[in-house]
Amino acid sequence: MQTGGTIIYVAGNPDLSPLEYYDAESQTYQGVIPEFLAAFAQEYGYDLRYFQPGTDDRRAELAENQQVDLISGCEAGDRYAHVDGEPLVLFPSQANGEETAYALFLTRVSPASFQADLRAYAARTSQAEWTGAILQSAGETQPQQVPSGLLWGAGLAVLALAVITSILALLLRRREKERGAQDRSGDGLGSLDTLKRAFANIARGPARSQYSLVCIHLELDQTGRLWGFERARALFLHGAQLLRREAGAGDLAAHCGEDLLLLKRAADPQEVLGWADGVVRQLRDTFPAGLRPQDAAAGVYPLATASHDFQQTLFHVSQCARAACRTGQTCRLCGTDQCRPCQERWELLDDLSDALERNAFQLYVQFFVDAATFRVVGGEALSRWYHPRLGLLNPSRYVPLLEETGQIERLDLYGLEQACGFLEDLRAHQVQDFFISCNFSRMTFSAPDFARRCVQVVQRYTFPRKFLILEVTESQQMASCEMERLRQNIRAVRENGMRVIFDDFGAGFSSFRDLQACPMDGLKLDKELVDHMQTEKGQIILKALVEVGHRMGLTILAEGVEDERQIALLQKLHCDAFQGFRFAVPLPAAEAKSRILRGDRSLQDRAHDPG
Repeated sequence: MQTGGTIIYVAGNPDLSPLEYYDAESQTYQGVIPEFLAAFAQEYGYDLRYFQPGTDDRRAELAENQQVDLISGCEAGDRYAHVDGEPLVLFPSQANGEETAYALFLTRVSPASFQADLRAYAARTSQAEWTGAILQSAGETQPQQVPSGLLWGAGLAVLALAVITSILALLLRRREKERGAQDRSGDGLGSLDTLKRAFANIARGPARSQYSLVCIHLELDQTGRLWGFERARALFLHGAQLLRREAGAGDLAAHCGEDLLLLKRAADPQEVLGWADGVVRQLRDTFPAGLRPQDAAAGVYPLATASHDFQQTLFHVSQCARAACRTGQTCRLCGTDQCRPCQERWELLDDLSDALERNAFQLYVQFFVDAATFRVVGGEALSRWYHPRLGLLNPSRYVPLLEETGQIERLDLYGLEQACGFLEDLRAHQVQDFFISCNFSRMTFSAPDFARRCVQVVQRYTFPRKFLILEVTESQQMASCEMERLRQNIRAVRENGMRVIFDDFGAGFSSFRDLQACPMDGLKLDKELVDHMQTEKGQIILKALVEVGHRMGLTILAEGVEDERQIALLQKLHCDAFQGFRFAVPLPAAEAKSRILRGDRSLQDRAHDPG
């Protein structure tokens, strides 16, 4: 039957290899099911298209919006809105003792003639053909080690079935492994992907008014910074155990970074708020090592008022939980007047990608001076965002936002590019004695490919590598594997001629451990140490840090130097360089460069000028 090229839209499963998956290189869906559908379309004359192909699984959303005729790559137990009739089972399977089936769902908007044609074509496709297609897709073009004389029939069918079962079992194990990799070992919570799929199904259906998304935020970073990684991990596992125990039968729990999440079923948001209040109070009261009020709090977002977009809803509820932490509350309900700043932050986050493309982040430079001569010897690369509506924004407005949402790497590498350009420009003007330091988050610096990407950027320039310094914040709470990657990346960039220093050194639990574990070139003393150096204990601590650093051959820099007493004490301790408003405020890159090229590099007068 020829259909005249009727267009049929398919919602695909991007992660069901080798049955169906999205191939980023070709930007198409590949695998056994797409090949089956292509063969069907060619025989019957349909113009079959995968709708908006990509790495995100949008099947639930597309089914709810009735934008597609066919939902592909489905497994036993999947449920979608607006389906018409029973699913079209392509083949059943058993793996790891678990019965499953792979199927297609036809939606109510699909043409009746198309439904009939597809079911008829599938009925003609034998299990032997499916077996051969799966074997070929998995790389087994023919069964291996077939005994001599074995004929196609019962014996070979059994062998092929064994091979296909093992392939599907491997698929299930791989997916379980991927889900497990997202899980912190021992927390017992579900994966974020599972929660996202459940949210997509519920948020667009009539049952959405019966659910709320709960976020319990744990200040793991601060806990790890003050008390160490093991205590931070103990807090996380304690919270996860409590969440599992208190969750209802129809609730779904997961985790995302420092947040514990629960999709909770309850019609009254106030009931959910009361439940969250009780859980947070238990958490604070029962953690063996003790918690401050600002270490744990919850946000509650009723799905009846939430966006259909999971990422936006997750952002808002996590921001509510963080705001409750800052104010010492146990929990906060999203959607109230208190959430207006949260909406601004969401809008900022939405603007960030475009801002990077438009070069809206400008390079500023704050000078370092030699501690003895007060001569400018280098500068720290800082960013400022020229927002079209809000004007000039300091990093405190957007850097924490990028860190919380895991997007800080783009800004870090963008800043590196700008700093390299600044050094290259100075080199072109024969300036050979000025360094630039760049800040990198721990997340960026400990990424597996950080060193490679960093070197790729620097290789485009010719300035002497020793004038580029990478600042990395002390490790705070890091797992052993992350710490090892951090060490490897530090070694790799130093082998390429760059220097590395610890920023905010001495602020937390892990400073001396990191100093022992990581090969470094210098230390940048935390501003709080400088602020408190007027006390006897403060001076003793600072003196010990400087002496240890010098004995290890490290350069010691002090930030936040603001008054004469601090200058005198730091000089007495033989600190190497100062940075602070006493000497220079951050300057736009063009102004900083102009000052350096004029040779105006002595800040001796600023060291004694209270203005």
